[in-house]
Amino acid sequence: MRYRKGCIAISDEHDLPILLHIRNARAVTLNQLYRLLAGEKGGVLRRSVQWRVTRLEQGELVSRMTSSQFFRQPIYRITVLGLSYLEMRGHTLISLPSTGRHILNETQIFHALELVEMRLALRDGGLLQSWQTELEVTSRNLVFYGGAAKDYDALATLRTAEGTRRLALEYERTVKGSARYSEIREVLNADKTAEAVLYLTSSHDVSHVLAIELHGVKKTIGVALSEDFRRDLLITPVMTISPASAVISFGEFLQHATLVADAESGALLPAL
Repeated sequence: MRYRKGCIAISDEHDLPILLHIRNARAVTLNQLYRLLAGEKGGVLRRSVQWRVTRLEQGELVSRMTSSQFFRQPIYRITVLGLSYLEMRGHTLISLPSTGRHILNETQIFHALELVEMRLALRDGGLLQSWQTELEVTSRNLVFYGGAAKDYDALATLRTAEGTRRLALEYERTVKGSARYSEIREVLNADKTAEAVLYLTSSHDVSHVLAIELHGVKKTIGVALSEDFRRDLLITPVMTISPASAVISFGEFLQHATLVADAESGALLPAL
């Protein structure tokens, strides 16, 4: 089939997954995108991914972020046109509609990129069965819980020797105010979608603040350095926040996460 000049053909097999990854991650580097796609399907070539992203950029479905100047790889985000196209194809997120005014602030890219690295660490470590980004979690919460549940940065279903576990993850890059942490404690105590929450932080200082501010939450809360997590994974030291605070490995911490009955489906919707 021939296409008219200036027309861009979107492949369901190759281009649609790229658009979905870029949208769901909010921001992703070209290298991260390649690694995500290569982990899902064998035979993915880096130059092919780069060519397809360039086409999508030229078609204004994705855009390159100006903060890319600080990275070796360009960083991409979805555009309003890209969101509209996905909605037309039935891939709608009510947490990020094409009619919204805000897609992503440049200051949020470091947070988004670090979450992708956490996902890749779990995938490369052989633990990851499924992953829901914040946008997907928020959409689900709005549909099934009216927004009453916690909008975690990610919900991961992980394979362990004892069974499949569901774990909520949060990335704390900077410290919030005490009033905001008071609100977070209330939300965490009311939330019923996860029994254990792992907070990954950018520094020891942030970890210590969390240990103080999240004390008293009626969940299993763990705090660890993001850098350690990406490097050491299962042996990452995790500080638990409880009356009997202790430092355990991430592998041990996983035993507190929700045990998923249907290990094959990895479904994270109404069962929560």
